[in-house]
Amino acid sequence: MKRYFPVLLLMLACTSCSPKKDMVPKTAMEAGTTFIRASLDGDFKTAEPLLLNDTANHQLFDSYKDFYSKLPEEKKKKYKEASYNINKFEDINDSTAIINYSNSYMNKPMEIKLVRAAKVWTVDFKYTYSGNLPIN
Repeated sequence: MKRYFPVLLLMLACTSCSPKKDMVPKTAMEAGTTFIRASLDGDFKTAEPLLLNDTANHQLFDSYKDFYSKLPEEKKKKYKEASYNINKFEDINDSTAIINYSNSYMNKPMEIKLVRAAKVWTVDFKYTYSGNLPIN
């Protein structure tokens, strides 16, 4: 039995550190804040699955990842240390929401659009660049 104990500990450690498949955001706010935090942290493995699955979103997000990777380490550190504030949350309808937020490093208002498709909230990243939905 003592020979198997280290193997069992290793298996337990590996399973406890693996991401949970049921960690799909349940609300627009949860999806948005998860995406915002992951983007500030440069955690693209967390942010990318939250994207609305279309070509334009993936192309823009790839450009963003490339931009982020070229930032000096000091700027990346400041983004990671930044907090964010939700300035306004607006439910447009049962499948669309807008989050206006700013982070403490840039202190510039920005918006993301969230879209619910197949009961899953996703980020329409292209909205960040095109502003394809007016907000008052």
